[in-house]
Amino acid sequence: MPKISAPTVVEHREQRRAALLEAAAALILREGTFTVAEVATEVGLSRSAVYEYYGSAAELIADVLVDELAAWNTELVDATAGLTDPQERIRAWVRAVLEYVADGRHALVRAAGTIELPANRRTAVQEQHRDLIRPLAAAVTDARVSDPAAAASLVWGAVDASITRIEAGSASAAQETDLVLTFIRGGLEALSD
Repeated sequence: MPKISAPTVVEHREQRRAALLEAAAALILREGTFTVAEVATEVGLSRSAVYEYYGSAAELIADVLVDELAAWNTELVDATAGLTDPQERIRAWVRAVLEYVADGRHALVRAAGTIELPANRRTAVQEQHRDLIRPLAAAVTDARVSDPAAAASLVWGAVDASITRIEAGSASAAQETDLVLTFIRGGLEALSD
């Protein structure tokens, strides 16, 4: 019977899974991609041991992406929770997105997003990505603009442009946040009922 490093086999497997995800995320950030052998080396396991958890590097990348998107979504929900004014919720959401990008964590999502994901994981990743925008869509709807879906899409477009500028080093997160919030405020006022 193999030795386990946790009180139960279930906990041991979860610890190993977490270590594999952590190693894969570190490799994505450093190298942009990885092989199963590289993850095994990072964690101190054999390649065959990694395959007990994941059938391929793509499956491992998909789980890294799902976990990261879930954590980011939690941050966005938390950033807007308790705020009743729709404009405040929009501003809080924009700030939280751009802070996440400025912290460098978006690089993981961007790098993992360039990998062809297995079909069985693609849906989960797409759902997690859509969940990121739900707090924004709810706030825009509550702001009583004439076409909330279009307005939320336009806000996301402005934020996405800011993400690109921050990651390219064209602007600091603070400068970009002020700029995009001013831009969004004007656009939402123009679309208000």
